[in-house]
Amino acid sequence: MSSKPQIFLSHAGENSFEARLLQIALETRLGDLGVRVWTYQRDQAGDQREVAKSLKEQVRGSSAAIMLLSPETLKSGLTQWMELAYADAFGVPTFVLLHNISFESLRRSKHDVPPLIVTGHCTAAIEWEKLEEDLRRCCDREIQKNVERKNTVNLP
Repeated sequence: MSSKPQIFLSHAGENSFEARLLQIALETRLGDLGVRVWTYQRDQAGDQREVAKSLKEQVRGSSAAIMLLSPETLKSGLTQWMELAYADAFGVPTFVLLHNISFESLRRSKHDVPPLIVTGHCTAAIEWEKLEEDLRRCCDREIQKNVERKNTVNLP
């Protein structure tokens, strides 16, 4: 596990361009903390045989998770729903960004949208910067935990 904080960014494959822009923006804005934003497109090993296991471990090792939800997610979002379930199970703070979809249309959707999404707080993707302070807090907490772990291991 890296001592630098990681944010897991979940998105539909069709939204990889938007996810890449968000990834770059977040790594730039949170660069002073050494934050790495993990995305499947850039960071998943091509020879990885057990992708589901890898995704689970990436979520578990993250300081926060961002779910970039879109109409494409509703069409084929099983992987994103699985990643959301992992984040919930591991207690990873999760932030939902709605891209090209409103909260109301998400709630009215005929697709199986997890209750965590329709009852939780969602932010319009265009307003992603509103998440920066909360993400920074999550990453700061992770850095502090790593420092405490390191100090505990180095005790005489």
